[in-house]
Amino acid sequence: MKADHLGLLGLALLLGATDLLVKGLGLALLGLPVLTLFGLALPLFDRHLTGNAHWLGATLLSALLVSLASLLLQAGAFDLHQALGPYPYLLVVPCVHLALRERPDALEGLRAGLAFALLALLLGALREALGHASLFAHADWLLGPTALGWQLQLGANGIPLFALAPGAFILLGTLLALWRHLTNRTADSR
Repeated sequence: MKADHLGLLGLALLLGATDLLVKGLGLALLGLPVLTLFGLALPLFDRHLTGNAHWLGATLLSALLVSLASLLLQAGAFDLHQALGPYPYLLVVPCVHLALRERPDALEGLRAGLAFALLALLLGALREALGHASLFAHADWLLGPTALGWQLQLGANGIPLFALAPGAFILLGTLLALWRHLTNRTADSR
């Protein structure tokens, strides 16, 4: 399997678990430190391990970091941990995708973590706004009982398709097309 295709498999996490902004925020708070720490530790693995030992070490390190992040989420925001279900464990896939790079630098994990966090927040906000016609629903899952009344109602009804995985595919495709259009436009103007 090519490295590009493995990166696309990492999107399954975002498509499945970002139906609410609070879930997107939770995934962003999990993904950013996991991918950053993995990216910082990866050059050490490259120096000391080769071949199958490198892949085993990278997989074990990613599983360790994801498990620690999940345990911290469970201890700090149990309701959000329950709502996310098994999706946080899929953070191993973007970590392994980082390990496939030829010569990763220490900041590669930070860049991947920031991109992941931004996409999780954007998809979570858009899917909740379009699918549920609200924002910050269930903010108490992450911020505690003080956030019970923070839900912002945007209209009477949303479009339920966007709260489901097919709607996430539509939004992600639209965002990727917009990104390609904007980056091609700026490249042509130089």
